[in-house]
Formats: sequence, structure tokens, C-alpha cells
Amino acid sequence: MLKLYDLALADPDVRPSPFCWRAKFALLHVGEEFETIPVPFADKDQYPEKDHGLVPVLVDGDEMICDSENIYAYVAQKFPDPPLVQSAGERAAVDFYNAWIAAALFPNLAPMLFVRVHAAAHEDDKAYFRKTREQRLGKTLEEAAATPGLRNNIEDALQTLAAPLARHRFLGGEKPNMADYNVFSIFMWVRLTTSEEMFETPQAVDAWRERMLDLFDGYARNAKRAS
Repeated sequence: MLKLYDLALADPDVRPSPFCWRAKFALLHVGEEFETIPVPFADKDQYPEKDHGLVPVLVDGDEMICDSENIYAYVAQKFPDPPLVQSAGERAAVDFYNAWIAAALFPNLAPMLFVRVHAAAHEDDKAYFRKTREQRLGKTLEEAAATPGLRNNIEDALQTLAAPLARHRFLGGEKPNMADYNVFSIFMWVRLTTSEEMFETPQAVDAWRERMLDLFDGYARNAKRAS
């Protein structure tokens, strides 16, 4: 069986990493069974490739594939039916949504969520998580979370997302594709980390989120959440 190494919080069954969720959705889309293996933030000895030290990592027999984009490419090549994208146009749309996440959503959401991930992380991981994220942010987790305007920026970004979803069931049209999985993985990051309502979601986005939670017999909906 395929093995997917998946980042875990203090409760090893709570796995909110958006990049790991991208890989999980790719495998679910093509109908392949896989086993998830929880790994911590700090102890790289538990990773299949210690020098890489990041997840997701997919192991398929003797093959080891690191990084969600490489896993997508591997899954698309080895399990082409049903395709993760069906045309060059769909691939271009995926690239657009990835750029939108990187420019509009992640920079505003991460400072708010990092402090909550830290709170839910295992005690052995907290020092590592704080150090690495604060180096990235250039300030403490608490200072970053208090940055003015983050919530408003997220809500403005979600209005952009609401525009296509007001007309289509999924970002991929009638059926979900990579664009849906990449964007929704960010929502899973929030959902599994905290029960707080961190921002107001447009109705069209909320309805799409419910449809995504129901996919694959409710795989995402049934994922364990941090208490």
C-alpha cells in the first residue's frame, strides 16, 4: 500500500498540514488506497528522508516522492484516470489559484493560524515550531497574529473566490480538480487546527466548502480536529 508521511499535532490523529492535504486529495481523487504515517515537526529521525525533513512524502515501494507538487505529478502520471486536470486550460487555472493562495490568502492567514498551531502542537515540537516560524515572520507569533487588517484581507480575498463559486459547483466546474483541492487544503488547515471562526466566509464559498467536506464519503469531514 502507498504510504504518506503526514504532519501531526500533539494528538497524532490531528493532521492539519495543507500541503499534506493536497497529497491526500490527489490520492483520493484517483481512488488509490494509502496509509498515513504521522510525524512530528521537530524529530527528523522519524521522517523517511531525514535530510529533506519536510512532508508530505509519498512512498510507493522503492519510490520516494517529496513535496506536494511532485506527488501530484507522480500520481497524475501513474494513475491517470480520472485525471487531476483534463486540459492545459485547467492546469493554467490551477496555477492561477496557487498564485492567489500565495499572494492573497496564505500571507494573511498564516500569521493568525501559526499561534494556534503552536498551541495545539506537541510540547516537544513547540520550541522548534516557534523558532522556525518566527524566523520566517521576523517577529514573535503573538506579534504576527496581532497584525492589523489580516482578517479583512482574508475576507476580501474570499470575495474573489466567491465569484466563480457563485456560478459553478466547483472551481473545476461540475467536478472538483486540483484547483479545488489546493484551495480547500487551506480551509482544512484552519478547520483541523481551531474551532474559532477566524473570518466570515461568503455564502458561495461556504456552500462549496460543505460540498468538499462530503467528497470521498466524507473523508475530510471525518478528519479529527484539535480540541
